[in-house]
Amino acid sequence: MKSRKKWFDDRLLILIISMIGVFYSNSISAQDLTKSKTVSLFSTNEVLHLTIRGDIKGVLKDVSDDREEHPAVVEYVQNEDTIRLNVKMQARGNFRRSSENCNFPPLSLDFKKKETEKTLFEGINKIKLVTHCISGSKQFQQYVIEEYLVYRTYNIITDTSYHARLAWITYYDTISEKVVQESYSILIEPDKVLEERLGIIEFEKKYVMQEKTRYDHAAKLSVFQYMIGNTDWAVTTLHNIKLFTADTTQPAYAIPYDFDWSGIINAMYAKPLPRFGTSSVTERIFRGFCRPLDEFKTTFEFYNSKKAEIYSLYQDFDLLKESEKKRIIQYLDDFYKIIGNDRLIKVEFLDACIKGN
Repeated sequence: MKSRKKWFDDRLLILIISMIGVFYSNSISAQDLTKSKTVSLFSTNEVLHLTIRGDIKGVLKDVSDDREEHPAVVEYVQNEDTIRLNVKMQARGNFRRSSENCNFPPLSLDFKKKETEKTLFEGINKIKLVTHCISGSKQFQQYVIEEYLVYRTYNIITDTSYHARLAWITYYDTISEKVVQESYSILIEPDKVLEERLGIIEFEKKYVMQEKTRYDHAAKLSVFQYMIGNTDWAVTTLHNIKLFTADTTQPAYAIPYDFDWSGIINAMYAKPLPRFGTSSVTERIFRGFCRPLDEFKTTFEFYNSKKAEIYSLYQDFDLLKESEKKRIIQYLDDFYKIIGNDRLIKVEFLDACIKGN
């Protein structure tokens, strides 16, 4: 009788352990949210062609802290019809807004909500444009394309990320009645659109430790920033990071943006942060919190599962120069070599990680 009871007790214990394992597994896999609603603008990766008409030169000069919004018109072709939308345009940003650093600052476009109904910009209120910084430079055009591909790369890692759309924009100055610039820009998914897509809200609180955000998501984030060679981010100070949550009683998702200072791009203006003691932004520094080796390896296995898709993104992107493709693939090769070598994993991750509380 005792052996039969022991058999049932053992079976019950196994069942409980299995259920805990399934629950834990589901909790981990649910760390990343999946898209539920995508606005038209971000429903395709085709390059968008736009014309922006307005006092372009006036906007480019108006880069002070008390800058104004300038009226402009955004035009594009939809079903052989030319759609015209009234907007307010303004220079934005910090480093790039300074005329000492860029002669073409990042911009924001503020649409009239009623006008955007049944257009490509339906659901969009205010949107950021990442511009080329220096006019007349093919290399700076490549930087825009490469930053766009970084956004796309992180979309491969997790859909709990900002979507982006590459656009070829003709800037027509209505004062001089001339085209003053034609260049690539990145349209970044607005926060409100991301919130609606993923069913989350922004958690505007500083000094949240990275290790206190969504655990598995933070692991992917920190390894991603290492992969692209980006140290220009911090969860605690919300530097190039925003926090979002679906439930304020649960840890928030840390979602990154602004990747132009990363080593994978290696922009000529990007300088390494002095406190890391590196001589170039191409030198990788891991800025994630410490985890057990087996957890790091689980994250690395995930990145290995995405390797072919990431490489194809760059290799198949026709707008990227062949020399840039070669450089970037080599940079990614170095990352995959590191995460496949136990000695290098110890040096680059286990010894360099941030110790938690």
